[in-house]
Amino acid sequence: MLFPTGPNNAWLGAVAAECGAGAVRLTIPVGVQGVTSVFTLLNSMWGQFGPQAYLFVTFEGSDGASWTVPLVGNVNVRDYNNDGGDNSINNTSTVQVWTNGEGQRVDRQEYILPAAFATQVLTRVAITDTGNEPPATAASRAIFSALTVSTCRAYAAETIGISSSKIVYDADLKLYFQEVTLTNTGTTAVNGPLFCILEDLPTTATLANKSAATACFAPIGSRYVEALPEGSSLAPNTSVIVKLGFSDPSGAAISYTPLVAGSLGGTP
Repeated sequence: MLFPTGPNNAWLGAVAAECGAGAVRLTIPVGVQGVTSVFTLLNSMWGQFGPQAYLFVTFEGSDGASWTVPLVGNVNVRDYNNDGGDNSINNTSTVQVWTNGEGQRVDRQEYILPAAFATQVLTRVAITDTGNEPPATAASRAIFSALTVSTCRAYAAETIGISSSKIVYDADLKLYFQEVTLTNTGTTAVNGPLFCILEDLPTTATLANKSAATACFAPIGSRYVEALPEGSSLAPNTSVIVKLGFSDPSGAAISYTPLVAGSLGGTP
């Protein structure tokens, strides 16, 4: 199935079902080797609260790997319209990426694929919509906008909260120092390594820590440090502190956007 080329280029489950009952399915050919994570822009129309799911995303590999993720209302999918239906998301695997300020929004889901997919070709992704039209009890239909796949051997660790202290200048060392606290806000432990990425660090500032440059996290070339070593884990509601040092002879204000990445057997 092809998406329209005009501005309304979304797949609508209601249209696919001809505004009637019954399951409908969209199959998207991929054909990419070694996919480690996938992102969808996916919401519902007339979405229903969980725990029952009416939307499912299935990933299929060239050597038999298969994985299906249920999308549950008020957890990892919600209504496109903010009109009193299911309006919550977990803000970890699903985050809002667009709103028009008038009650409509688009959310992005992140799926970390099982390890078996790393050695196979991701052949296809299928969106299965088992909902119905109002006033049926299962009144829920998909609004699917986009799919992106990544072969990066690291992923955005969206269950890690970030808080930063003020940057303080040490006149004796001629360095600026800051502490960044990373907290596991999820319900399960996060295994190391974890990497703290400094996006958009000014070119006048040099990170004094032992660091490396990102190869697949934009902006490419952003400096990162290892915040949690391999073999360690960060339990729920626990934190690790990263101490950063900067050199900046220009004296300009130092600013950057922090991002935490986990590892799928590689670096960001």
